[in-house]
Amino acid sequence: MTNVIKNISLYLSFVKTSMKEMLIYRLDCIVGMLSQIFTELVEILFIWIVFQNTETLAGWTFEHILLLYGITLLSVGISDFCFDALYDIGPKYIRRGDFDKILLRPIHPLISIIGDSKEFTALGYFGLGLFLVITMFIKLAIPVTFGLLLQIVFFSIIGASIIGAINTIFSISSFWTYRSNEVIWSFYRTYTFTQYPIDIYNGFIKLLITVILPFAFVAYYPTMNYLGMNSYMLYLSPIVAIVLWFIAIKVWNFALNKYRSTGN
Repeated sequence: MTNVIKNISLYLSFVKTSMKEMLIYRLDCIVGMLSQIFTELVEILFIWIVFQNTETLAGWTFEHILLLYGITLLSVGISDFCFDALYDIGPKYIRRGDFDKILLRPIHPLISIIGDSKEFTALGYFGLGLFLVITMFIKLAIPVTFGLLLQIVFFSIIGASIIGAINTIFSISSFWTYRSNEVIWSFYRTYTFTQYPIDIYNGFIKLLITVILPFAFVAYYPTMNYLGMNSYMLYLSPIVAIVLWFIAIKVWNFALNKYRSTGN
């Protein structure tokens, strides 16, 4: 437990430093955020077009889907900000030889890498997600209580940790291919399935996004609870996050033991 607290403290120190570095280039930060918001608005436009031909989707209205979309963006924004450096393990750290320098530090290399994340476009995700959540709560007349706010904050962080754990698991590919970004991205984009009610999918897709790559616990089950649909699956989210991180650390340490320097 002492080591866990120490690693968390070190990670927060890295994040604080990364934020300061990120804010040095403020114009880049603003442009990146705006471009990301524009990309997501195009996605929302697609959802709007879908609902021009139907009133509900598996019993979910347009407002319900937008709330689900907003809750998803909250977790995605936090995850991208905290774990974006995982995409760089292969091309930046291992291929260029910088990973050898990280190994000389008296902390676990994974902490050093994810602590170096400074993806400012993640703020665009988070900002748009927050706007959608607030707007949909008003439209759906959902009473906003202090307990609900705490629940949203807690499960958004849990959702981000689930995404981070899944990306960490697949980042081990970089120890053999030196190209972690393509592999992570291929599996990470599976989360887009859960931006819609999972009842519209067949059995295989449901199995994929609830058991194999459990992205449904990121936002789908929490949103069902916020809408009063009484999804008790929501309370499995912390357990899913813990199990995934246990697996992620185990496979990452296994891959680390197989690491061979590029000799760069």
